[in-house]
Amino acid sequence: MIMNKITYSFLAVILIGCNQQSRDLNTKIIDDNLCIFTNESENYGKDSFLVEIGKIDFSKEYQSEYDISYKDVNFPVDEKNCVYIPLNKIEENVAYTISLSTINKLFSSQICILKEKNLNIIKKVEPGKSTCS
Repeated sequence: MIMNKITYSFLAVILIGCNQQSRDLNTKIIDDNLCIFTNESENYGKDSFLVEIGKIDFSKEYQSEYDISYKDVNFPVDEKNCVYIPLNKIEENVAYTISLSTINKLFSSQICILKEKNLNIIKKVEPGKSTCS
């Protein structure tokens, strides 16, 4: 299990470092969870992948705040089989990068969770920005 996390983390860093084109990762709030999925038309079937979230801070080296690996599960191509991240793992008004990576695919999204009228909403972070405004 630890080895899988290390392997996927290493691969994610390599893929990001090699500037592989990242695909969009879709996000939606369902109950008290952030639901993430790829919205890919291709059904990948069962796959192994790593989900990571980390604060966007260009003055520091990237550090994962939360990660979980999945082995041989249905790839989250749509909302019906999305992967859930508990909202209590994500601070409000803080910019995050969320990534889902496999051996050869990388999906990511930069978001903030904001509170409006007692409802949690998702706001996309503008490229190159590290704040929610």
